[in-house]
Amino acid sequence: MRLQFFLPGLLWPGLQTQAPCEGLAVPALERLLGLASPALTAGGNAEAALTRLFGLEPDTSPATLRSLGQGVAPAAASRLCADPVGLRFTRDHLLLVDGESLEITDDEAGQLIAGLNDTFPDIGRFTAGDACRWYLDLPAEPNARFTALADVIGRPVAMYMPEGEDARHWHRLINETQVWLHAHPVNQAREAAGRQTINSLWPWGHGAPLAEATPPASRIIGDAPLLDGLLAAAGRERAPADAAEALAAGHDLLVCDDRAGRATRQLDLPGWQQALADLDTTWFAPALAALRTGRLASIELLAPGDRATLALRLARPRLWPFWKRPRPLIDLIQQQDRR
Repeated sequence: MRLQFFLPGLLWPGLQTQAPCEGLAVPALERLLGLASPALTAGGNAEAALTRLFGLEPDTSPATLRSLGQGVAPAAASRLCADPVGLRFTRDHLLLVDGESLEITDDEAGQLIAGLNDTFPDIGRFTAGDACRWYLDLPAEPNARFTALADVIGRPVAMYMPEGEDARHWHRLINETQVWLHAHPVNQAREAAGRQTINSLWPWGHGAPLAEATPPASRIIGDAPLLDGLLAAAGRERAPADAAEALAAGHDLLVCDDRAGRATRQLDLPGWQQALADLDTTWFAPALAALRTGRLASIELLAPGDRATLALRLARPRLWPFWKRPRPLIDLIQQQDRR
């Protein structure tokens, strides 16, 4: 039995935060790091890395995959993600806040989607997968390059605007929808209540057509629309997220957990530490125990991040290398900054 972990955000993104591992106890993870001699390679987009794990080209359309996982009817021509976001001034920059952080209600999303379709019928057709994940179906393929939402969260928006031949067209559409959103009663009510307004849309997710996916394991655990879309493309379903049952079942297993990834995107250090502490107790400690007893043949881990990607593989040794010491996670966080 082989166990794979896909854990974006395992490495805190740099040392701008002083002592990110202070107070963090992850003994099983650090034991795994000490045993496995992990490697650091170039950073990259987590969605592309997960897509590649399923045997698809990394530029396969995230909009198609994510909407498939959410049960949204296929687009007739072309589809983009058009996610609701907030824009917030900080010093000299306009920073992006993602929809999950805005706590958008289903009613708010429904009102805004209906209004967008009434006001901008020439753009295309808007639809919602859920309150914070929206789509725009276009009559033709866009002639522009877009940046994934996860790569823009908390960063200066001006650096990531659409590029390419139709860039000005998309800049104008973004500006026009911003003006409309600003005046909408939903946002007036949010502003009156002291809540961040939903004041922009972020287009992204265009890519290559979807092909048949090949799952990397017989059982897959995780909870994310993109993962659900990949499973649907492979004709599979998610396995129950019970670590003890999954490890006892004897099947090859892939565990996808984005809690640390989301925390790093939000620069939420307490959330990152809690995610890793939970993983250490729930997964890393039982996995090492299963490797020691022979129930597992190997443990693999892939942790893509902005600055570096961490990868390791630990096969069950004939003799357990008791002389190898645990490796502190902070060592790898510091190492990525020296790359």
